[in-house]
Amino acid sequence: MRGSVRTKGLSRLALGACALVFGCVGCGADGSVPGASSSGSAGMPASSSSLVDGAHLTASLTIPAGMMVTIPAGAKIVVDPKVTITVQGTLSVASATGPHAQIAATVPAPTQAQSWGGLVVDAGGDLEARGLDLAGALVALEVRGGAKAAHYDNGTIAASQEPFLIDVGGRLDTAHAAVTGAAQGTVIMGELHASYLDYQKAAFGGGLVTMSSSAVLDVTDSRFGGTPDEGTDYISAYAAALVHVAYSTIANAHCAFHFDDVTQFQIDHVTAGALSAAGPGDLDVYGAMLYGSGAGPNTISNSNFSGTEMSLDQQGSNGPITITNTYTSGGPNAAMPTWTWAAADVATAPIADAQPR
Repeated sequence: MRGSVRTKGLSRLALGACALVFGCVGCGADGSVPGASSSGSAGMPASSSSLVDGAHLTASLTIPAGMMVTIPAGAKIVVDPKVTITVQGTLSVASATGPHAQIAATVPAPTQAQSWGGLVVDAGGDLEARGLDLAGALVALEVRGGAKAAHYDNGTIAASQEPFLIDVGGRLDTAHAAVTGAAQGTVIMGELHASYLDYQKAAFGGGLVTMSSSAVLDVTDSRFGGTPDEGTDYISAYAAALVHVAYSTIANAHCAFHFDDVTQFQIDHVTAGALSAAGPGDLDVYGAMLYGSGAGPNTISNSNFSGTEMSLDQQGSNGPITITNTYTSGGPNAAMPTWTWAAADVATAPIADAQPR
């Protein structure tokens, strides 16, 4: 029964991740979606007046190499369905301490067909966004391989199908950002480095999924949540070089962690599961499902797995896993020979500071 439940949760997430990836395959070379109004495959070239308060984009737009475009603080920009903004030069937003700038679909709560394409940081592009809200996009923010830099701080992504997509060779750094109502998962094939991220997914929407042997997910001081009793897996590694999560909480997930293939993982000061010792009773919750880890070092330390049907489970081939000062409740632990978890390291009470600092 346990195995069938895990398989069901994995299938939903895998299908969601595949849908996200295949959705990107259909994009044009500039990141635009086929059928978008555009003058040429690269989209219309941007100008200094392209992204100002009150702008309404009806065709895909490209900021070419060598050009800097600045969105003013508090500017409100609306974008037609499937229209994409591609950054090959520099896009700058400095609204962190004042009214946020916003790029949004033309309707407040768009369906997928009504969503705009999203913001793409292309090879050579530089995004320096502090205080930029993105609403109603298909893929709110994509970072491609070869991008010079992509910083997204103090912004909110809302009513978007997929919050982030990081391609192989791409890197996104984000701090103090928020995601609300993510309908599908974030796919990471490059690197995502996040701190103070508040990430909330909708219903059975996927979480954060690594899908490349070079992928890196590095998260600190963050909160992940979703709809109670409608949780899929939250942080999943189908392939990854490193998953590091510290000082964070994960609630309302089927599996807080689900690792099929990761070279190295580090979980430290994390509270995962139902966020209470008893749990909700009817929520099908698992803690860390470890089904394929590499040589490591692989560590779980100073953490809580609470209110779960299975707290820590290990199957398949795994490298050495060291567990220290960790508390579990609500479900058994499937201890395997590769675990090192001395009796003195089994915490008898929840770790109080296993949460954002």
